[in-house]
Amino acid sequence: MTKVFRSRLFENFISLGLIQGINYLLPLITIPFLFNQLGVENYGLVNFSFAFIQYFIILTDFGFGLSGTRFIAGNRDNIETINNYLNSACIARLCMSAISFFIVCGCIFLIPTLAKHKLFTILFFGQVIGNALNPVWFFQGLEKMKFNTLLHITTRLISILPLFIIIRKPEDYIYIPICYSTGAIVAGIMSLSLIRCQFHMHFYWTSIRDIWHVTYDSSKYFLSRLSVSLYTNTNSFVLGLVCGNAAVGYYSLAEKIYIALNSVYGPINGTIFPYMTKERNLPLFKKIIGYGTIINGLLLLAFLWLFPYVCPIIFDDFSPQSFAVLSILIFASFLSLPTTFLGYPFLAAWGHPNFCNYSLVSSSIFHVCGLMILWRINHINIYSVACMVVGCELFLFVFRIYGVKLYHLWK
Repeated sequence: MTKVFRSRLFENFISLGLIQGINYLLPLITIPFLFNQLGVENYGLVNFSFAFIQYFIILTDFGFGLSGTRFIAGNRDNIETINNYLNSACIARLCMSAISFFIVCGCIFLIPTLAKHKLFTILFFGQVIGNALNPVWFFQGLEKMKFNTLLHITTRLISILPLFIIIRKPEDYIYIPICYSTGAIVAGIMSLSLIRCQFHMHFYWTSIRDIWHVTYDSSKYFLSRLSVSLYTNTNSFVLGLVCGNAAVGYYSLAEKIYIALNSVYGPINGTIFPYMTKERNLPLFKKIIGYGTIINGLLLLAFLWLFPYVCPIIFDDFSPQSFAVLSILIFASFLSLPTTFLGYPFLAAWGHPNFCNYSLVSSSIFHVCGLMILWRINHINIYSVACMVVGCELFLFVFRIYGVKLYHLWK
């Protein structure tokens, strides 16, 4: 046990555990506060714009969160190679940020819902810039998660704490993107400073060939990240276009709690991906996914039983619509743990990242096609969208089980 507690794996688990603990606790405070202060319409508007800007955060990340982690984990002893990769990736992400800004401006003029709140949408773009400046995958690849913890806490404090001071009425929603963008940009600047001072990295302009090479290598991971975004952010975005901000408010309130529930097992996933990439410890992985699934199921049952008693204390008016959506999403939350663990910590780490990516792409196509059918038959609502999330998660789980059997990875 002493050896375990002193290991780098345990240290990284604790660091990511702190991050996810914050991600888990803060929504319990901020979600009811914002919902109560802003009202369902403006709360829906915030989540609609936030969902829209996430597409461009995914674009600027371009899969480096996975490809960068894997590259640095495999080349951690070659400082010069890591330094060149870091610079090439950062330049590529900043170029994508510039492209994203022009796309956002075009969408604002083409989509009436965005045009109505153009300044609000533009202010959210600071998150895209902050994300491009913050290569969290650098620390994750070196298994130095404590720096990610520091940066994450800084971001959350700058983004969240001012909201409790300045948000007093529904019209104050305009300050939310300012706080979020400021936190993201400050964290990005801090990240680059830490990389330079603590790891002695130097920043310079690399060749176009190097930039193209790292971008091409990351493109297959980008498809998987984009796929995840398609069946998370698209839900709120489509609901906003079809049903209005109130529907987004009811749905996103339940979805935020669902995401917070899923964040409980995030530290394990983030820790074992670089570890399994290097060690491929199958017996340990089997224990993690087995015990994790059982514990997750018990926690979800306890949550579903306790929530109706706790809810009136937290929310001024938690609608029956939101609770019904949350009850549906609980099934997806149960499937999320084994599905996620079978992905990059297992299939990708054991040498099959393409199959892992194809599973995400296929499930996103399944989800988007389902939404298009619902739109076509005029049946888009908060309940049907929640059911699509469950169906998509089940589809992804079965797809990855098939991959494990196909490559005989469980033996």
